[in-house]
Amino acid sequence: MNILVTSGGTTEKIDAVRSISNMSTGKLGSLIADCFADKPGIDKIFYICNRSAVKPNSNKAEIIHIDDVLSLETAIKTVLSNTCIDIIVHCMAVSDYRVGSVLSASSFIDLVISNLDTIKELNNQDVSSQILSLLKNSELDLCGDGKISSNIDNMLLFMERTPKIISLFQSFSPKSTLVGFKLLNSVPLEKLIDSGYQILTKNKCSFVLANDLKDISNEQHIGYLIDKDRNYVEYSSKSDIASAIVDATIRKELNQF
Repeated sequence: MNILVTSGGTTEKIDAVRSISNMSTGKLGSLIADCFADKPGIDKIFYICNRSAVKPNSNKAEIIHIDDVLSLETAIKTVLSNTCIDIIVHCMAVSDYRVGSVLSASSFIDLVISNLDTIKELNNQDVSSQILSLLKNSELDLCGDGKISSNIDNMLLFMERTPKIISLFQSFSPKSTLVGFKLLNSVPLEKLIDSGYQILTKNKCSFVLANDLKDISNEQHIGYLIDKDRNYVEYSSKSDIASAIVDATIRKELNQF
């Protein structure tokens, strides 16, 4: 079997020296990869991660480094186009937004004022679209070295949505057993399970691991592995979660033959 694991987080650049990232360490992903490596019948593990993520120890794992969502998308398409992947575990924390425009507050005000005659003739929805269009065509407030000046008092970052990476897997590898992840923060269990199950049905996952940020610490990691029938099992450590995901996906693959 060939396995694909995405792990860690992504980083979106603001300028040449600044970026926006998340706090995912990749520890769970590395445990999942090593757990797969210990199972018989595993030929290759593709491990896509950011450069600071925890890496698996097994020499069966090929490490593929990415930085932002665009490079992640490219890496996934390359692997899935060149290799038949049996199991995909997408536990990477992917940025939902990337930087679209960076302007000082004064530059933004000047931009709106200089286009005020056009904006006045539009309804509310068209005004938003017009301003967004202006922002996309505006130049960033950068110094000559590609950095935002530290002398600007008020800086505005305009963010745009990134593509949903999990939707790629069924398009490029529809026969793979797919595991998705859902992370929320301080919500009732029922809402967590519902949200996880929505990810499962929308993206045709075989399983989804739903977890709540309040239940994750150095001492514990509570997660709920949800299946297609909306049944779920609770686990209380990263190692238990990794073992459960590996066992469930391999069992599903073997039962298909």
